[in-house]
Order: sequence, then structure tokens, then C-alpha cells
Amino acid sequence: MYYPTWSFIHRAPTGVKLALLAIGSAALFFLPDSYWSTLVVAVPLLGYLLARLPLRIMATDVARMAFLLVFLLITQLIFNEPEVAATVIARLTTIILGAQLFTRTTKIKHLVASIEKLMTPLKPLGANPHKIALAVALMLSALGQIMGFIRQVRDAQRARGVKLAPWAWVVPVLVLSLKHADDMADALVVRGLD
Repeated sequence: MYYPTWSFIHRAPTGVKLALLAIGSAALFFLPDSYWSTLVVAVPLLGYLLARLPLRIMATDVARMAFLLVFLLITQLIFNEPEVAATVIARLTTIILGAQLFTRTTKIKHLVASIEKLMTPLKPLGANPHKIALAVALMLSALGQIMGFIRQVRDAQRARGVKLAPWAWVVPVLVLSLKHADDMADALVVRGLD
């Protein structure tokens, strides 16, 4: 998901970006339940602009999570006051867009190296920093792969003239994802990373 541009956000150290994402995400939970709190969504959107990412990239990232946000908004409105629901959705949107901005501006090899450094103090406890970093890298790449599976299944359904029910893609995507995970596990075992 990395998108290369020559911005200061791209050049910033990965550890700093990761720390800002973690601290910023935690700080969001101290926001008061208020409609004014929804303005926090502007922070990652401003980050997209400062990172010189094309508007189509930002629009794609926002559109991809629109269904999830609408579903969560409906459930929040059922159980909470509108102000609380708006704040919860704003927090979630900000965290997701912040994470997307991080992956758009950080090369996976830099992320792996940073996580490996971060996990080194856990080595005496039996942790393998390289395997932990590899697991994070695989998780991030799997998210992109699953999005690709969703597009592939939806396109195949449209081409066959299948009626596009809202959940008709879930089972085929689940099957493709499990097969991908199995293939990935086999590849790791062959390379001695079981």
C-alpha cells in the first residue's frame, strides 16, 4: 500500500511515525463526547495532503471503510445518544485513516526493522523479534490481499450476472483467504520460518 512521494512524512523515521500513531490513537479516547470532537478526523486528512498523496488515494481509502462506518453508525445510534455515536465514529475513522496514512508513507522493510528493534528487549523472555516483525508485515500485506480478493469476487459475480446481495461475497472471500493463508504457511515452512 506504500505510495512513494518525496514528503517529510515519508522521510520521517518509522519509529516516530509508529509512536505518533499509537499515542494519537490512545489520546482519542480522552476526547469528550461532543459533535466538536468529530473535527479530529481532519488530522489524518491533513496528513494525506502533507504527504502529497493524490486525492484519489485519500478518496479510495475513505470509500473502502464507508460500509463499515455506516454499519457502526447505525449500531451506535441504536445504543447511544447521537453525540456519543458521532464521537465514536470520529475516533474510529481517525484511527483507521491514521493507520492507512502510516502504511501509505512507510516501506514495509522499514516497519519490519522498527518492530524488530522494538521487540529486542523481549528476547530474554523467549520472544523472537524477527518472527514478530515478520508476523506484523504478513498481517499488513494480508489486509491488502483480502481487499484484492473482495474486488476479484465482486467482479466475477458481476461478470456472471449474479445478483449482488450485500453478503454474497463473504464465503468466496473467506475460502480465498484461507487458501492464501495455507499457501503462505507452506512457503514459510519451506523457508524454515515455521
